[in-house]
Amino acid sequence: MVKRNYIKKICMLGDGAVGKTSLIRRFVFDDFKDEYIMTIGTKVTKKPLEFIADDGTDIKLNLMIHDILGQAKHEALQNTYYNGSKGAFIVVDMTRKETLDRVKWWYDGFTSIAGKVPITLVGNKNDLEAEHQMTSLDLEMVAEKFEANFYLSSAKSGENVERIFNNMGRRVCR
Repeated sequence: MVKRNYIKKICMLGDGAVGKTSLIRRFVFDDFKDEYIMTIGTKVTKKPLEFIADDGTDIKLNLMIHDILGQAKHEALQNTYYNGSKGAFIVVDMTRKETLDRVKWWYDGFTSIAGKVPITLVGNKNDLEAEHQMTSLDLEMVAEKFEANFYLSSAKSGENVERIFNNMGRRVCR
């Protein structure tokens, strides 16, 4: 069997407090903390993945997840972190409609540096259904505009967290 080893950089993008750090924490450490701590700059977390590719290749992937600060006033700094990225998640908070409205801003800024790479739109905080300000259809329509996959997730409950990262891992190794 053919074996391949990869190291791939992906970025977590989105406004402040949408749950980027919480999604990473859930995926890498299977942990959730309810407090908000603003990310300053970028934080890099490594997660090894192993899977069999569609062509039967045994893949060993070190996913380098860059958690990018979400405050728009730091655009120049954010742009420096995008270089060399092979994929990105744009995370929105299902309870804050304005975070969906800003997807185009994140997408345009990221792709102007990274180029055409896999993008996944993530509607986080799906567990707070009574507070939703958007639907999965809203998310799907925005994702279609940017030729992106989309998922609903919850860092708190773990809903779809493994799935979104594993799917991205497969996509960046094609």
